[in-house]
Amino acid sequence: MKMKYIKTTNLYINTKFMCKVLPIILLVLFCQSCEKDFLDQTNPNALTTKSFWQNNGDLNAGLISVYSVLKDNDVLGIQSESIRTDIAAPGNFRNNGQIIPMYHLGFDLSTPYVEDKWSALYLGVFRANQVIENYEPISATYINEASREEGLRILAQARALRGYFYFMLNNSFNNGSVPILKSIPKTFAEFQQAFSTSQKVKEFYREDLKFGLENLPKTYSEWLDEGKSNLGRITAGACEALLGKSYLYENDFSNAEIHFKNVIDNYNYKLVDDMAKCFTGIDEFNSESIFELNFTTALNLEANGEEKLSQDITHMVYNGTIQPSSHLVMKYQADKLDENDPANMNLGANVYDSQGEIIGTEDRLRTYSLRMGNCMGQVDDPDSPMYGETCGEFGNFSNVAPFARNRITLFKKYLHWNTIGGGAGEDRGSELNNKSDINIMVLRLADIYLSYAECMLVKGDLSEALRYINRVRKRSHLVLLGKASDPGAEFNNLQTTYVDDIDFDISNGDQEVNTENLMTHLRFTEIPLELCLEGDRNADLRRWGIYKEYLQELASVKYDYWHYPKNGNGKHGDRYKCFITFSGDSPTTYTGTGSFSEPPEIQDKFTAANEFDPNFHNYLPIPQLEITTNLNWDVIAD
Repeated sequence: MKMKYIKTTNLYINTKFMCKVLPIILLVLFCQSCEKDFLDQTNPNALTTKSFWQNNGDLNAGLISVYSVLKDNDVLGIQSESIRTDIAAPGNFRNNGQIIPMYHLGFDLSTPYVEDKWSALYLGVFRANQVIENYEPISATYINEASREEGLRILAQARALRGYFYFMLNNSFNNGSVPILKSIPKTFAEFQQAFSTSQKVKEFYREDLKFGLENLPKTYSEWLDEGKSNLGRITAGACEALLGKSYLYENDFSNAEIHFKNVIDNYNYKLVDDMAKCFTGIDEFNSESIFELNFTTALNLEANGEEKLSQDITHMVYNGTIQPSSHLVMKYQADKLDENDPANMNLGANVYDSQGEIIGTEDRLRTYSLRMGNCMGQVDDPDSPMYGETCGEFGNFSNVAPFARNRITLFKKYLHWNTIGGGAGEDRGSELNNKSDINIMVLRLADIYLSYAECMLVKGDLSEALRYINRVRKRSHLVLLGKASDPGAEFNNLQTTYVDDIDFDISNGDQEVNTENLMTHLRFTEIPLELCLEGDRNADLRRWGIYKEYLQELASVKYDYWHYPKNGNGKHGDRYKCFITFSGDSPTTYTGTGSFSEPPEIQDKFTAANEFDPNFHNYLPIPQLEITTNLNWDVIAD
């Protein structure tokens, strides 16, 4: 029997809340016939809604509670959304065959993630509406321009965040049709909100985002200029980027292009030189960051109630709860590094003897790309460390699990893999209690570059698309696509290689880059490799119209396990079933023993490909809790 989990913090359409409201309404109706007595008196010691909302300080306190909702795991749903698509596989399935609703597409209206995501997003809407509704009476009391400007900034943030919550609701649930709450429900009838059409929801949240765009600082740097405590607040740049995404997700490439180009040209964002700076806590709110969630473990994590100061995504990734899909692993292995780029040389690399002892050093080319090294750990990668050790040696430290059958590979985004040494892995002490201070990236410039490139390909502008795809590739020191003579080519030097072959494989003949094959490469190679565990992959697969066919293609591919031998690059013991190849292939980086059973746990999306029905799986359904408590759940308001 499935257990149903219900968030009790959600003040919008919540079973416990409704149980409290209904008796109060009945009591009010009963007492209306009574003469006024002590029941009408106000407790002078009680803090009422009216007495709380008095000034900008109160508005800002309310706004902080809105920001806290962003940190609920179910808002972004990194775990559930990544295994729902082609990005990740659940560790429990690979380890013991456990059926996972989001991975196998067996989710329904009572699945905990479906109900929890809805609840979290509407909690954000409710809290934002509190700030928005109470701004108007407070604004009438302002006596100087500083107070007016501060109040307007608070209002703009509340509206921008409400716009973001509706952006997420519209792209996640019920074909985009959800209830629009413009104010705080105060009566039973106001809780019974009919649903609005997807288009009306878009119009509503775009107005909120436009208001934020017009009234907020452009970037984190501008917020920082107004005081360090402001770092992390939503920006005009984030609103502009979300507006672009909102049009992209409905394949309105013309309007999406306008907003993406504005983000590129008018906000002074720049790619950082190393992708790791965006995901390991070493350079947070950097020049590439557009929308980032701020976390810390510096405060008492137990004494702050529901205000979530730290995140547990780091330990979910570290423990292998989600792992790169087999399809993604093969894509990373094939990511073509540029042999002419000095950044791809491992200078002073260790050389081992047959006993795993270091007997010298050498200068040699990296085995795999830097992009793979920043995003995924794999046992045979000797050049990209895991917590100060080679991937093969990782797991020798006490209580640290190595790469093995249930941890074939690991994502490295949101890990401290480059700041904690000695092979110790993540801090699992009781003080942190599996919490992490690494910020979570919602939107960054590389995402906008690739989204803009898609718009350019639809437009037929191959050179402009290549310009922005190659900027992303060059940052990771990869071979660039197209011709060095192309008008969009920006890196004409001896350290950069251009290849006008879409699959980088001369053995099957040149396949000259064009708008059609570059679009396929962008969607199914560049975006997943650069943006794994980011963005909304489900929205992309849905709008491209190939969801089921793509899942079937993934499910048709079979893989073999391989063991990694002792002394492959150190003193570690044998690592069993920790490397995969396409079925029938052998590892190219070492000689090992295979396990050729074509095991189903590493075959991507076999069940999901059969189950997928766009009517049920393109969007999450209306949660059962909403249907139970909202009498107008099946009514369209517009």
